[in-house]
Amino acid sequence: MKVAVVGTGLIGNVHAQAIKGLGHEIVVAVNSSMPKAEAFAAQWSVPTFGTDFQLALRDEVDCVHISTPPALHFAMIKAALLANKHVVCEKPMCLEVQEAQEVYELAQQLNRIVAVVFNVRYHQACMEAKKIIAQPEFGKVLLVHGHYLQEFHALPDAFGWRYQPELAGKMRAVTEIGSHWIDLMRFWTGLEIAAISANLGTYYPQRYLENGIMYADDASGRSPMNLDSEDAAVISFKCTNGAIGNVLLSEISHGRSNQLTLEVTGTQQSIWWNNELPYQLHQGNGKFQGARTQSLSFSGGFADTFRNLFEEVYAAIQTGKVPENPAYPTFKDGYINTVICEAIYSSACQESKWIEIPNL
Repeated sequence: MKVAVVGTGLIGNVHAQAIKGLGHEIVVAVNSSMPKAEAFAAQWSVPTFGTDFQLALRDEVDCVHISTPPALHFAMIKAALLANKHVVCEKPMCLEVQEAQEVYELAQQLNRIVAVVFNVRYHQACMEAKKIIAQPEFGKVLLVHGHYLQEFHALPDAFGWRYQPELAGKMRAVTEIGSHWIDLMRFWTGLEIAAISANLGTYYPQRYLENGIMYADDASGRSPMNLDSEDAAVISFKCTNGAIGNVLLSEISHGRSNQLTLEVTGTQQSIWWNNELPYQLHQGNGKFQGARTQSLSFSGGFADTFRNLFEEVYAAIQTGKVPENPAYPTFKDGYINTVICEAIYSSACQESKWIEIPNL
């Protein structure tokens, strides 16, 4: 299969490693920076590279991978679909509900294989968790909770595209890391969110920039700048089956490099997982059922999640037929995720008002 990679930064290189590892050929690389496109092409032996997105739509390309800032996704996805390409897009798929719905429906109309890179669900422990929760022995899901904590946006921090609404959108923690947690919750439980209430925290709406670094204090020589996107979010939700849940999202938690946790409680069992210890899945049985807890062990790591996701997508492309119920996250998942993120923003703007989410 011949692939174009659009966006050749950190995640673009992760895509490339997985694509090449599966034996496919990257024939086009596109980046807004020519030196970065050229460096990527040299590293991965890509014959055609440049800054023009139209390169990704060349006739030889079967599938376009999009790993650019999210505000650019919609136009690129739409153009790729209209050029009869299959598409693999980084999360969040789109930032606006109408745009997400448009490309979701367009992919269906054109019979294209499309996927969103919610790769976390491809940890072996997460795949097993989904199977366990679906078993009758687990019982009805009653409670879902967890967090996603990072430290990367704690001040001082380098100013980059994630702080630019024209590239990242109006939110940050919710769309950047929260989208992963939301997808994993839906994947594990098979439930949808029926209503949501949220509180967003932006702790330094005015910051001070010096030599590309943002600071909280106004030292001499620093230029003031305004920021509206959130550093953290506290979100409560109700599921369609009556289960309740919550999640804490933070990009300013010191010492947390990338900690996603998820715990699901059913009537008979509970199950929980920590992304920083990805090879272990913990299961709790009923309080009168012998061994009350057990830990299951798995192999595979971060890079394997991308490889396994892409392998399923490429297998579908090679059949030439869109699967009815694929295991990989589709544009439907991307659309639902966008609706949920927009509901979170709407709730936060209305003093945590409960926002109902339609059956999608």
